Amino acid sequence: MRSRKSLIFLATLLLLSVSPVHAKETKKPNQAPVVMKEMVVSATRTEKKVDDAPASVTVITKEDMEKYNIQTLDDAIKYEAGLYVRHTKGLADSMPRINMRGLYGPNRNLVLLDGIPINGGYTGEVAWNNLGLDNIERIEVIRGPGSALYGGNAMGGVINIITSTPKKLEAGAHIGYGSDDTIGYGVSVGNRFFDRLALRVGFNGEETSGYATSLVERSIKNGSGTLHGGYPMLSSSKKPKWVVGDKGDNPAERWNVNLKAAYDVRDTGRLNFDFQYGHHEYDYDEPHTYLTDANGNPSFSGKVDIGGGKSASVYPSSYIYYTGKGDKDFAFCSLTYKDSFGILDFTGKVAYENRDNWYTVSTGRGSSNYDNSPGNLSESNTDSWLTDIQLNLPLGSKHILTFGFYFRTDDFDNDGYDLSYYRDEDSKISKTETTKGKDRFYAFYLQDQWKLLDNLSLYAGMRVDYWEAFDGEAGPVGSVEEFDELSDYGICPKFSAVWNPFKDTYVRASIGRAFRAPTIYELYRTWVGSWATYHSNPDLDPETLWNYETGFDQYLFNRRVKLAATYFHTELDDMIETYYIGRDQYRDNVSSAKIDGVELEAYAYIFDWLKLWGNYTYNRTEVLENDRNPDAEGNYLPGTPARIINVGTELTYKWIKGSISGQYLGRIYKTELNNDEDDVYGGNTKCWLWDAKVSLNGGVIPALIPSVHQKPPFELSFSVENLFDRDYFESYVGRGRSYYGEIRFKW
Repeated sequence: MRSRKSLIFLATLLLLSVSPVHAKETKKPNQAPVVMKEMVVSATRTEKKVDDAPASVTVITKEDMEKYNIQTLDDAIKYEAGLYVRHTKGLADSMPRINMRGLYGPNRNLVLLDGIPINGGYTGEVAWNNLGLDNIERIEVIRGPGSALYGGNAMGGVINIITSTPKKLEAGAHIGYGSDDTIGYGVSVGNRFFDRLALRVGFNGEETSGYATSLVERSIKNGSGTLHGGYPMLSSSKKPKWVVGDKGDNPAERWNVNLKAAYDVRDTGRLNFDFQYGHHEYDYDEPHTYLTDANGNPSFSGKVDIGGGKSASVYPSSYIYYTGKGDKDFAFCSLTYKDSFGILDFTGKVAYENRDNWYTVSTGRGSSNYDNSPGNLSESNTDSWLTDIQLNLPLGSKHILTFGFYFRTDDFDNDGYDLSYYRDEDSKISKTETTKGKDRFYAFYLQDQWKLLDNLSLYAGMRVDYWEAFDGEAGPVGSVEEFDELSDYGICPKFSAVWNPFKDTYVRASIGRAFRAPTIYELYRTWVGSWATYHSNPDLDPETLWNYETGFDQYLFNRRVKLAATYFHTELDDMIETYYIGRDQYRDNVSSAKIDGVELEAYAYIFDWLKLWGNYTYNRTEVLENDRNPDAEGNYLPGTPARIINVGTELTYKWIKGSISGQYLGRIYKTELNNDEDDVYGGNTKCWLWDAKVSLNGGVIPALIPSVHQKPPFELSFSVENLFDRDYFESYVGRGRSYYGEIRFKW
């Protein structure tokens, strides 16, 4: 693997060395900020000024991202109002996720790559660790349901990641090093050829030794012991536990190679080809014990005496319980053709995505340890194809009609195996179980943009989706169960208005419906884990919601200050919930809920070079009805914080730029009864976390050495995360204070 990465890295470096150029400065370093009226395409599927969009919208540019320490792409949006980015365990997190407007889970929030959905066909998961970083032009965040244009998954909102197309020769390279032996690297080069062809290729990655994210907790019982060490802690279910060690550091690695080509077929027509291949792997190193025997030697086995006639038993297998290693590969390619035929604008997209994943988990008990435990292997593959045909047609000077057709199909299969050694994925003994399933989506969408008055625009749209799941089967080898075909449809209308009563004042309101079809995982995946049996449900219905919202944006002092507020009310039906009966986990449509939310945002350019910003999110989620467990009614929905506060400052002055940013996460419940303990391992901590980054570009050299007149094409940066070294839990142990330094070259 390392030789393959080295070849990619060296080949791109060779391209960089062919024609280096130095960009000329076209802007004075301390020039006053120009607050542009940014454009957005995701809100209406047509290009609109952000202020005119019928939704709460944020556009994050490449320049914005450069002021923060972005390790994976979801870091770029973690400070946005209405969003909760859950990325635990650092780079080793195999399932990072974005929650929008109180809706938990990747399958309720849609993510696009250049306008194409990349929520996986199996669970709805987004491969954040596998996506490129240096090829991003901007990210558009559209809050609120988007099913009227984008169909399923777009319940909480839509995030569109837009990659860059070179307009001239551009090249870059970077390398960095930080805490936990973290190494980051990347190269890219792009150019235009023959006035028609734009081509860009890039490669970037990161690897780390990681830190200990998982504690080893043991139950406390009557008795005495001969071991010493450890410390007490409540479990998330409020049971007394004794912490006897951790499961080892979590090393991880990610890399991505990306290619974008754009060819101007004619003056109005352009063909785009996008390709990304991303790899992510994660692991557990050898565990650590906090216990010693009578001679002071580390011990992984025996009874620890905790005083008061109490003890806790520990075994070697306790330190590797539910640990293993894994590997995720993500391949994506798409063709997009845009053209204008008279007044008719055409956009056609076709895309293919493949995900190839495996992971292992230990199954040994008692004396089984890191070096000899048996285990299980899960191998899965998902193929997804989709196409989207969109047409925009002006009707006179007042209307723009947008309509189109969408098709998607997903094909998933999974096989499970027994392993003789859980850390060797090739040590297969026998196949134990299988899961297969397919789905298809057919959709038609229609939207009318009506400029009723010069300062008032109305939007009316609707999408009809037909969904079917078929060829589902699952079970142990020899007793695989086949499931009946399932189908349903979703009709999602949306009505919006945007009013501009005064200069720099914008008021918007909307009402819309959204839906989400159950995933292949929820329908068909039944499997036996180390702790429980996880049951699928092939009879699930789609989730639905209605959303009502209103908000305003107000600019002051020549747009140097912005104030914004949004209130929304969401009603959800047929929520798919997981619950336990003993050690069996089940899924069913058992809940209805509501969310009342407020999002407040502000920024101000105090000086030309200093920006202050902040936002506040309040999500009052409430379970209205739970047919299975009425005691859950009136409680918060688990998995998302009730309050989030983000504040920060950005500095851009001459040859220095940087940021200081802080985030407060409020109470996050783990259980439907809201009776779990917070600020413990397995739970969540209410706390502030602060990060900082400072960068110096090559302009510092002429500033310090007057005899040097040309600005060297480099940038040095230094970042600190968890600035005040706060101890916290986000299910797993949070990372302490960490540092990262980097040098970048740009031509």
